[in-house]
Amino acid sequence: MRGVFSVNSVYRFVLLLAVLTTSACSTFLYQPIATIDHVDTTKGYRLQNALLNRAPEKRDNVIGIVMFSGGGTRAAAFGYGVLEALKNQQIKVDGKAVSLLNTVDVVYGISGGSVLATYFGLHGEETVPLFKQNFLNLNLQKMMVGQVFSMANWSRLASPEFGRGDLLQEQFDLHLYKGATYADLAERRKGPFVVISATDMSLGSRLDFTQEYFDLLCLDLTSLPISRAVASSSAVPLVFSPITLNNNGGNCHYQLPDNLLDNNGSEVAGTSEFRAKTRAAYRANLKQYQDSQKRPYIHLLDGGLTDNLGLRSLLDASELYSNKTLYDRLEQARINKIIIINVNAQTLRRNEIDSSANVPGTAAVARALTNIPIDKYSEDTQRQFQKYVDWWNSNRTAETPLVYYISINLLDLPNSPLRDQVIHIPTTFYLARNEVNNLRKAAKILLKQSKEYQRLIHDIGVKKENKDESNMVSSDQEIVDNTEEVNNREQIGQELEAVQTLHDNTKSFVNFINVESVPIGR
Repeated sequence: MRGVFSVNSVYRFVLLLAVLTTSACSTFLYQPIATIDHVDTTKGYRLQNALLNRAPEKRDNVIGIVMFSGGGTRAAAFGYGVLEALKNQQIKVDGKAVSLLNTVDVVYGISGGSVLATYFGLHGEETVPLFKQNFLNLNLQKMMVGQVFSMANWSRLASPEFGRGDLLQEQFDLHLYKGATYADLAERRKGPFVVISATDMSLGSRLDFTQEYFDLLCLDLTSLPISRAVASSSAVPLVFSPITLNNNGGNCHYQLPDNLLDNNGSEVAGTSEFRAKTRAAYRANLKQYQDSQKRPYIHLLDGGLTDNLGLRSLLDASELYSNKTLYDRLEQARINKIIIINVNAQTLRRNEIDSSANVPGTAAVARALTNIPIDKYSEDTQRQFQKYVDWWNSNRTAETPLVYYISINLLDLPNSPLRDQVIHIPTTFYLARNEVNNLRKAAKILLKQSKEYQRLIHDIGVKKENKDESNMVSSDQEIVDNTEEVNNREQIGQELEAVQTLHDNTKSFVNFINVESVPIGR
């Protein structure tokens, strides 16, 4: 009797899975983004309009750019500490005292940094303290694990057009963005223009979420939920599935910008051979989006795979356009100072595997495959950008803007108990409260020790009286043992890593059922 009951139970379970899977295949289909049939460069969410055609109330002689690196909640907390310090610092712009935070015109965000960047764009100076309350205190990782193991999502996860990346989008939307789209960023944002990036899985190239890039795809970016863009930028390989976008390229009469046309193989006079080759490679990459018959969809992964700092966009501009072009555009906009603050939450890799002769496991190898190239590429990008800024400032004229490049790197913290606490914080979507506080404090220490930041404050800063900054975590007493909370986070992390195997096994089992249960389905 017990055996019969067991067989019947298994039969009913298999039948239920088959029904759910059949339902999933027919119900959970990708929802495409709205397409466009022509390109209107005067409309849409465009970076060029934000930088050089600013609204009258936003026009001044300073362009402020902040960049938040990848690194999960660690990057978001570290970047948040920088925003706190900027909000507390007054500078003089056009003879008026304003918060340094309010001079930020553009914010770049990658992966975990994209969460903070988009929230900053939507809410402006209200980001401090709202972001801490609504995200940094949130255990998003635990929620994700709960969603993956929830029976309510099994049928959706069995669909070939739905994955863990889509679940991540839903959690972002539920807790942070509340249905906001790029139309909200274009028309109702309270903060700076936001540029976040993801990686095209097939081309291995960066895709920025601006209308300039979406013109290539013949898509209307304003219809895209912000949460989907952030999930794309945060789709860490193996942990989250790629995010899908439809491609309508070739159907909106898109034309390359005049300064990127090849002019039958000839380049503008004065263009270096290096710049000519860079433009040619850039054009070739863009053209691959123009045949939507061959590429009706694109799949996006973590933006950190191609640019974990956000600096590549500015480096690309220096490589694509002549210095004269950049000078002329900035002079026309009457800009005399450019402030660039790059916030890098890169940590130190642990070397426990070197204490044993044991062959490193799959998880350790997977982390190395992702982290090593990202870290090395980031170091090279920082050196290139610093070299370019030094050259710019050395060769500038009286009419050319002075560039302040402030590089804030977590690994530059001086030796201290605080440094020991923060340089090994892993990339997750949950941190213990004291870890968040320590990262906020680290950001303020690094700004104070930055010579370039102090030069900026010396040049245009407003002296202030000492104020109570107890809410900014300035006491060493805050660096306390939080082993229990950290262990809790690590346990959740192990559960999330197990999700990959469980999900893949479930899909394999479901695919088997789909094939073997055809008679039942009939």
